[in-house]
Amino acid sequence: MTANTAIDLASQMLQLATQPGWHPSRLDGVSLLRQDRDSPPTPVLHEASVVIVGQGCQRGYLGGQVLRIDPGHCLVVATPMQFECATSLRHGEHLLALVIRIDPSLLDQLLRLMDDTPQHKSAGKPQGMLLCPMTPALQDAAQRLLHSLRQEQESRVLGPAIVREILYRILLADAGQTLRALFARHGRLRQIQRSIEHIHRHYALPLSVALLAELAGMSSSAFHESFKAVTGYAPIQYLKNTRLHQARHLLLQDTHNISQAAYAVGYASPSQFSREFKRLFGLPPRAAIQHLAMPADD
Repeated sequence: MTANTAIDLASQMLQLATQPGWHPSRLDGVSLLRQDRDSPPTPVLHEASVVIVGQGCQRGYLGGQVLRIDPGHCLVVATPMQFECATSLRHGEHLLALVIRIDPSLLDQLLRLMDDTPQHKSAGKPQGMLLCPMTPALQDAAQRLLHSLRQEQESRVLGPAIVREILYRILLADAGQTLRALFARHGRLRQIQRSIEHIHRHYALPLSVALLAELAGMSSSAFHESFKAVTGYAPIQYLKNTRLHQARHLLLQDTHNISQAAYAVGYASPSQFSREFKRLFGLPPRAAIQHLAMPADD
């Protein structure tokens, strides 16, 4: 990405994200993130999406893998992922990012239209998230999408087509092979995707590795190995983390007390919930929510 392009993207993002935090846009599935201070590695649960950074740098930690997410690279999260994310900013910088939710039906439409596109061979094990270089075509599309979001009519008329273009550009890149794998009927990533979707729909229910493996159409041992290769976590740990992230969301919404949140996400013991919450987030539930609710420094 050229310096001028990065400056332009950052300038447009600042106009749409005038304060720290998450900012829904006029277009469903598209939002902006602004952060004004560094943050240490923090557990996050990220939906399937494309993340385009206009300013600042984040690092995603997944197992032994470290992904540097900066203005030169966009992050492609192919399936809901749990990882640790840290932010580092230079003096006077903000973290500014455009986040586009991946719509499976739109991807399916694009792949059907691209059925004569040459398939590149993807090496190694399937990954749930990876980086994609910000090509000039992606940069141009991101600029036009941000511009359209500033006006109601343009966001309605032009926005969906530009989102479609951005996903198309990513499908053409090497990173697109991960998205393609989700729609390969007998592909391993698609098999794991089915079990991940089930976890996110039914995380409060008792779920066993055997049941999840059956949903994926795999043996328990093969499923366990493949699930960890895609997500970085063993299946039961992924389920546990999903419950804890959902409970934190309930507590932040101030709709549940600690015991209610524990029961709502499938825990039988609030004390066990509090211990595991602290193990994941570094603070017990009450202290963690108070910390997250604190306003950012000026």
